[in-house]
Amino acid sequence: MIKQIATHNKIFHADEVTAIALLKVFTEDEIIVTRVDHDTNDFTKFNMVIDIGKKFDGNKYFDHHQYKGGKSSAGLIWEYLQFEESYPKISKLIKLVDDNDVGIAKAKPFEYSSLIKCFNTKHLLSNEQEEGFKKAVEFAVTVIESMAQAQEDLDDAKDIISNSFSFNNNSKILELSEFTSHWTTYINGQTTPNIKAVVWEDTEEKNWKVKIPSQRLGSFDLNGKALTYDDTMDFVHSAGHFAIAKDENTMRNYLKKQNL
Repeated sequence: MIKQIATHNKIFHADEVTAIALLKVFTEDEIIVTRVDHDTNDFTKFNMVIDIGKKFDGNKYFDHHQYKGGKSSAGLIWEYLQFEESYPKISKLIKLVDDNDVGIAKAKPFEYSSLIKCFNTKHLLSNEQEEGFKKAVEFAVTVIESMAQAQEDLDDAKDIISNSFSFNNNSKILELSEFTSHWTTYINGQTTPNIKAVVWEDTEEKNWKVKIPSQRLGSFDLNGKALTYDDTMDFVHSAGHFAIAKDENTMRNYLKKQNL
């Protein structure tokens, strides 16, 4: 289904750019955007009107200037889509956009809203400016799609962890049923203090890998003994948190020598 979207021309900001990106990512509609003058009054041909129009009804009109609730057009569209609880990190991003746009907390130089602003040009009614707007939307789509995929992968990781098992009948070593980079969210010294190592088979590289969990999410401190060099291994990181074996048997013997 084609959705005709109206927003304002000239300088663009993170709020309407993000609002449009959200519609592109979280709906199956073909989104066609027309940027019109601020004094435009006739919006009959449009399905949605964002950050312009002097109206807010939560259905077609999303001009946050008529909404007294601390949300920008990005926040209003995010609320309209009803994915706030499913994608909490995206909700945090939208909150930053809202706070910057409505004057609660100014975005820092390298934050998302500031980066969106960089796509503007000096010539606000030029083809160059229109191209800048399209590139800003593409950038926002890339960020939001990546965040959405990461959240979905994080949710899938719960099932992977629940289906994982002890390696070599050792309760201190967890073998992943399949690899997920998000295992560190669930396996660390705070959540699973008894697990001192995590192993998995890398079917693409055809080897086996082991990593020592951190004491807590985001920490470099290890929740187990650091791995040491062994010439039977293909690789052992100098920090002792990661190692690679050519096969399962080599990994099993190596971890025995590590007293794990």
